[in-house]
Amino acid sequence: MSSPIVVLLDAWPQPSSAPEALVFATETQLLVRYYISQEEAAVIQFPLVKTFQFGSPNDEALGGHPLSTLGLKFYSVHQIENSPWIAELERRNAVHPSHNKERFLEGIVHYVFTFQDSTLECVVNEGQYWKPVIKVLPNEEAKAEWTRIITDLTQ
Repeated sequence: MSSPIVVLLDAWPQPSSAPEALVFATETQLLVRYYISQEEAAVIQFPLVKTFQFGSPNDEALGGHPLSTLGLKFYSVHQIENSPWIAELERRNAVHPSHNKERFLEGIVHYVFTFQDSTLECVVNEGQYWKPVIKVLPNEEAKAEWTRIITDLTQ
C-alpha cells in the first residue's frame, strides 16, 4: 500500500479554536456540529458512515496522532488518501464469503476533523447518492437544524 497522504479540505468549513464539537450517530449516519466563528456553526451530515472515532487527541497532543507528521493541522478538516484505516477495514471484511475488494473500496473516504479538545475521524461511503451535506448557519439556526435532523433520524 502507498503511504497515506493528508489533504487539507480548505473548501470545507474549518473549526474555530473553540469549536465545542458535537457528534451524533445512528447505525448508518453521522452528524457533526461545530463552531466556525462566534457567529456561525457548521452542521455536516454523512448519510452512510462505516465507522468513526471521537475523542483523543486534543490540540496539545495532536503530535501523537499517527498522521501528524504527514500534514495533519490544528483546527482543520482533512481527507486521508491511501488511508491505513480503510485498508484495515477492507482486510477485516475480506473474510466475508461475498467480499469483493473493489466494490468494498468504491466511494470510501476517510476524514479527520481536528478540534481543540478532540479529534473526529470517520470513514464514510460517498457513492452517487451518499454525499455529505454541509451547511454553514448562524449559531441559533445551526442548533435548530441539529435538533431537526436528530429528531428525523430517531423517529
